[in-house]
Amino acid sequence: MFKNIFIVSLLFVCINVVSAEELSDISVTSSEFTNSISESKYPLHIMQNEEINVNKSIGDNLKGLSGLSNADYGAAVGQPVIRGLTGNRTRLLSNNIPVNDLSNLSGDHINNIDLNNISHIEILRGPSSIFNRGGTSGGIINVITDIISENKYDNEVIKLDYTTVNNGYGHNFLFKKNYLNANIFFSINNKHMDNYNIPNGSLLSEETGLELSTLANSDHKNQNTSFGLSFPREWGYFGFSFENTDGVYGLPYHAEEEEEGHHEEEEEHRLFTKTETETYTLKGKFNTVPLFNSIDYSFRNSNSFLKEHEEDGAASLDSNRTSFDFNFNLDDELYEKRFLLQYGHTKSPMTGAYLPSSEAYERSVSYFVRTKNRPYEVDFAGRYESNSRDSDNQRYGDTSLSFGTSFAANLGESFMYNMNYAHISRSPSVAELFANGVHGATSRYERGNNRISREVSRNIELDLEYNFNDIDVNLNLYRNNINNFIYLKDESTTTSGKTDATWSQKGAVMQGYEISMSSSYIIGNADLLVTLSRDDISGVFDDNTYIPRLSPAKNTLSLKYENNKSDTYYADLIYTESQGDMSSIETKTNSHLDLDIGYSKKITYDSNKDLVFNLYGNNILNKTIRNHSSLIKDHVPVQGANYGIDVSVRYNF
Repeated sequence: MFKNIFIVSLLFVCINVVSAEELSDISVTSSEFTNSISESKYPLHIMQNEEINVNKSIGDNLKGLSGLSNADYGAAVGQPVIRGLTGNRTRLLSNNIPVNDLSNLSGDHINNIDLNNISHIEILRGPSSIFNRGGTSGGIINVITDIISENKYDNEVIKLDYTTVNNGYGHNFLFKKNYLNANIFFSINNKHMDNYNIPNGSLLSEETGLELSTLANSDHKNQNTSFGLSFPREWGYFGFSFENTDGVYGLPYHAEEEEEGHHEEEEEHRLFTKTETETYTLKGKFNTVPLFNSIDYSFRNSNSFLKEHEEDGAASLDSNRTSFDFNFNLDDELYEKRFLLQYGHTKSPMTGAYLPSSEAYERSVSYFVRTKNRPYEVDFAGRYESNSRDSDNQRYGDTSLSFGTSFAANLGESFMYNMNYAHISRSPSVAELFANGVHGATSRYERGNNRISREVSRNIELDLEYNFNDIDVNLNLYRNNINNFIYLKDESTTTSGKTDATWSQKGAVMQGYEISMSSSYIIGNADLLVTLSRDDISGVFDDNTYIPRLSPAKNTLSLKYENNKSDTYYADLIYTESQGDMSSIETKTNSHLDLDIGYSKKITYDSNKDLVFNLYGNNILNKTIRNHSSLIKDHVPVQGANYGIDVSVRYNF
């Protein structure tokens, strides 16, 4: 029924054309090439910082976008999934550099991303991600900040933020100033979220059989401190940054009922994870060098520590990663060209974990070329990789070649099409190769397989963009043939009271589409932006069984209303259909409605000072929601109706 209503609504938007003004383009420099994001032909989305809820995980923030879903482990941990591709098939970057955290080893670990004070997030879906330095088979999510800036700060500011939401609060301080021709960036923020409420009927106590109103061990505390110093000059720039994150979050799946009023005294007995990460980054650019137009370079060293306290003891996991890259600009009058060298070394000592201590090396050489000043555009990207994974008594190594090409052209003034193809190889992860033990977060005894081979994705995509009387229509069609698709297969046996699960592989095909329509309407003295979208994906193995944990179809209606008095209203309604195309190891996920609303007001006192209020409500229908992509969806429902307020005070120098 809802599907029919949705299709009728799409038609309604198409035939009801009114006078409208286009919203201003987003002026953001592309991460890889010189064109602006607003001119990109790839299936790319930009989420600005005012659209980000810092009290949510990054996966939860992005779940409403076409082709994206959230593989969550409670409110603290939410891994973004692009077109059903999980793990390192979807790559998370920070300022174009891969993020180092323990989520690279297992999806139940928190992402080392601070969403406070960011500029925007770039989301690039599908095979075109190979044209970015972090490209992989699913896509990339690149979180952009100006903690290191190649330009003099033009938005010098002191900012104080306070946020509160059901069962929690947070505050943030930011200082950005150019002093003596040096950019200074300093921020400190923390949040404290208690156990969250869940809708009636979502979960029953295993001991009493009674309904639960809150999800035990779903709390999250975190503090982040960041400092950056950069020196923009005519010859280029140089910058340094340091970031430290300390936090603790509950492990809700293992939750045992605690005695009321004894939370603090009994904290050592509850189930939780402590995390700490330190990251040092050097970045810079030389504008004039022999043989090249410019050279961008970066170096990052990151130490990430995690200690899990579970019912069967504690496990400690460490990850020390060192990475650097050099990006050489070879542009000429006819082509934009880049030559890229990348190196990464990750050392991961473990104690009491289901994974052994390991080391991983990643080395790559890439070349990118794009035509310019022509009525059409052709891109090509090639990457040669040499990767290795080593544990105490096992070793895996491979070399591979990935490449992609695309062709884009306009048919008239209002129609553009882009066809691209990518052949991408992915080396198995440490967990897929060497796991051997109880993994408490998934309640499984996981076994790796060092005989599995690299995964090869052959992905073809057609992107269409059409503008009809100020209505923008976007359609993406894709098909992804994957040789040796790696997945976690549940067995019918148990070990140590846990379900046996083995990392296995089969050939697979994933295909789907994403369609969206948007238009801006003038209503009185305000703009109303209406966006309707739908995405759907299917995935089967060569033996005609279904790929597990594949995201169901999703339909989204987004409304954003802005007037000339600095008032903004928004509403996002997501209807997620049931998922019955599942493997034998899964349970069905029911359909659900998710409605988020919000209102913000900016009060400007003078040219230097302003105050911003933001009121919001999430899942205000208080529906039981489970994410099919999550390994623990049956035991960890999404948070129920919750409401919050953000207050931001800014002083601009």
